[in-house]
Amino acid sequence: MRKDWEIKSLDEIATVKGGKRVPKGYKFETTPTLHPYITVADFTEDGTVCTKNLKYISDEVYEQIKNYTISSQDIYISIAGTIGKTGSVPKSLDGANLTENACKLVLHKGIDQKFVYSFTKTDNFIQQTGINTRVAAQPKLALVRLKTITFPIPPLPEQKRIVAILDEAFEGIDRAIANTEKNLTNASELFESYLKTIFTQKGDGWKEKTLQEISIEFSRGKSKHRPRGDKKLYGGKYPLIQTGDISNSKHRITSYSQTYNELGLAQSKMWSKGTVCIAIVGANVAETAILDFDACFPDSVIGIIVNNEVADSDYVEYLLQSFKAELKEKGKGTARDNINIGTFANQKFLFPDVKTQKIIAGQLEELSFETQRLEAIYRRKIAALNELKQSILQKAFTGELTAETANQVRKTAKEEIAA
Repeated sequence: MRKDWEIKSLDEIATVKGGKRVPKGYKFETTPTLHPYITVADFTEDGTVCTKNLKYISDEVYEQIKNYTISSQDIYISIAGTIGKTGSVPKSLDGANLTENACKLVLHKGIDQKFVYSFTKTDNFIQQTGINTRVAAQPKLALVRLKTITFPIPPLPEQKRIVAILDEAFEGIDRAIANTEKNLTNASELFESYLKTIFTQKGDGWKEKTLQEISIEFSRGKSKHRPRGDKKLYGGKYPLIQTGDISNSKHRITSYSQTYNELGLAQSKMWSKGTVCIAIVGANVAETAILDFDACFPDSVIGIIVNNEVADSDYVEYLLQSFKAELKEKGKGTARDNINIGTFANQKFLFPDVKTQKIIAGQLEELSFETQRLEAIYRRKIAALNELKQSILQKAFTGELTAETANQVRKTAKEEIAA
């Protein structure tokens, strides 16, 4: 770090002030008022505020919490819920009230807003907050701790010079990331589109059948014991598949995160390798995959043991993948999304002869493999570009950032876009 730079705590460069919750039980206004109320859910990853679903409060409530507003010159930081989101509000939201789950930094004279915002994106800042980016639920970030975070502060002209270089460098990187994310989405959509095409075009000799008609067994898993989370059921040698394991799989379930012991097995049921699994409850509703080993699963999962004389399990799972959107739609309408055995009672699916099913499943497996390969490449590119961002930020806050660095970054970003 250069000699004319200083290390200062956040409390020395800004006034840190928390937001304020609305009165308990208060129902937000149904039509916009003069008083928007910004929540952590409105904070976006790119440091702005999404105004689409803003909440509004009445004049009366505003009078109670009017000292807890934010300006476009401030920086917000989420301190509860999704911790560590930072950014600024647009001028149109000057004077908006801020949730108690966030705080604002009112920067002192001589401190550039974008300079401080850029530092909040560094690993250094994240480490000092104690935020664990891999954990969703975390304790609230205390303002006392936030105030002690240290920043490297150069003179104001240098702050502005660094911000200008970062803006120019990140423009190219962000463009490359957006391009790669689009390619990632396209790869996934191409596979899904092909699935739809295969299973909606009836070929010669194809017959419409229900899942019950092509199955030896078509039923829900078992988890008789209550409460289901009783610890005495777990920790044995019998794999237990849950809806999250299905959702995290690609066509086949090859791993598990929980096991039953003998007591757990006694109140459940062991399903054989090759069983097609359908998650029927909650966030993972309509997700499907095939067991790659014998395992138990609870009644939040339907198991299909296909009749090999009339159906192929790989074909059936890909068929269900193509029908996922429709299944999810059928599961809506309750507090918790769910489908059941009855959802499939009269639902007909197209089945050619078994030989043709195997050919189709083989083709889809090859396409799926290629899609996953491309997705892996794109994810690695995105990770590399984000690492490049962190490398530049590291240079920026140690006084090593030059115009030459920015030129090299632009060149790298262009190469990534062209690749």
